[in-house]
Amino acid sequence: MNERKRYLTIIMSSLVIFGFFLLGMGLFAGGDAEESAAPTTQYVLKDEGGFLNLISEVSNSVMPAVVHIDVTGTVVQQAPDIPFFREFFGPPGKREMPIQALGSGVLIDEEGHIITNNHVVQHAEEISVEFSDGTIREAELIGTDQGTDLAVLKIEPSADMRYAPLGDSDQVQVGEWVIAIGSPRGLSWTVTAGIISAKHRTNIGALGPSGYEDFIQTDAAINPGNSGGPLINLEGEIVGINSLIISASRGSEGLGFAVPSNMAKSISRSLIEEGTVVRGYLGVQIQDLTADIRRSLGLDTSVDGVIVADVTADSPADDAGIRQGDIITSYDGEDIETVAQLRNLVAATEPGSEKPVGVLRDGESKEYTVKEGKLGEFRQARLDRESELMGLTVSGISAETAGRLGLRQDIGVQIVDVEAGSPGANAGLSPGDVILRVGNSVVRSPDQFNRLVKAASEDGVVLLLVVNGRTGVTSYITVQVAG
Repeated sequence: MNERKRYLTIIMSSLVIFGFFLLGMGLFAGGDAEESAAPTTQYVLKDEGGFLNLISEVSNSVMPAVVHIDVTGTVVQQAPDIPFFREFFGPPGKREMPIQALGSGVLIDEEGHIITNNHVVQHAEEISVEFSDGTIREAELIGTDQGTDLAVLKIEPSADMRYAPLGDSDQVQVGEWVIAIGSPRGLSWTVTAGIISAKHRTNIGALGPSGYEDFIQTDAAINPGNSGGPLINLEGEIVGINSLIISASRGSEGLGFAVPSNMAKSISRSLIEEGTVVRGYLGVQIQDLTADIRRSLGLDTSVDGVIVADVTADSPADDAGIRQGDIITSYDGEDIETVAQLRNLVAATEPGSEKPVGVLRDGESKEYTVKEGKLGEFRQARLDRESELMGLTVSGISAETAGRLGLRQDIGVQIVDVEAGSPGANAGLSPGDVILRVGNSVVRSPDQFNRLVKAASEDGVVLLLVVNGRTGVTSYITVQVAG
């Protein structure tokens, strides 16, 4: 009997120990099991050469459509009218300076159209493109768009040409593999690979206040010379046109940016069919909803949109009933979160079309139907009315620009647009530049700037103190105007 009890005791003890072991292994669910943390799903990639082969195959397939671009031309520079320099170099005047530029591009159709960057060809007088097989052809400049930094060239088509299809950039995902092909630092048909790092980058400031930024960010190595080349997915489709990098060293730091293919598709089609880019126009000055603005207006943090700071008289927004202080929450059925998002949507809208605009006014949601205007017509009218002497349209300095250039927002005006062939354009002024002084007078507002320019123009020349919007360099520039 004692022997049986001893065996039973051993068996029971063993069962208890085994039970604790199972609990420790997590095989029995306790009352708090649903609240326990769980590991992420693990994926095991058995590539066996397939992925590496795919990158090689896609690169080789697209390579014949990628071109190396050589540009020669001249730029007109205006020497500053400063007594010290005049004593040694004589009176100031315009000087033509020869330039050479290198970049990349990609064939997009069987008609011989090539997409590249505006900054590659903007001063071009002669353009030649070289293919990967060594063939060199002369190219014609069809049109440029400074607002997106895109341009379209054309060569005579041939049966042996290969072009790459423009894909749907809205479908690319963060983390997706992409390939860049171009001519970094003149090393033609260089292939680099990486991933999509982010989408919808809008506050970079590279295109100035009048630019339309919606960049795809990638860590695929991009360097000077890659500009205008394609960013392609693993299906061999163009998902972006490489445009710029952010780098302290002017080399690749894994911060490359490409114009989305859907934007490139729209811009190139407009340049090919119209010779210019036609954009929609709403007629509002808008700001992002900051935490301070939300708090001041008693808005919940969940409210997204942009606040209307001003409405242009007789504009499409004014005619539709949108008012100062309204919060635009949606446009054509799409929820609005940022100023850049709304600007891009409006710009992409065909003038004359009607779009629903949702607003929040005094806590009440409303919807208005806006008949889109044409931005180009409005800008030209504004140039003729406000800046006919210099061909400039200016605005107050944005907080982003002031911070980037280390300026005060209460001094100076920022150039929004420069009319082609105008005195301002001939002097080398560009959108994004900031004008601090006219002569010896400090500029504090657009209205004051126009008054100062009008007064100074009586001598036929206007001296401006200008901060270059791209480089941050401050210098005096003289502009020859009609008295």
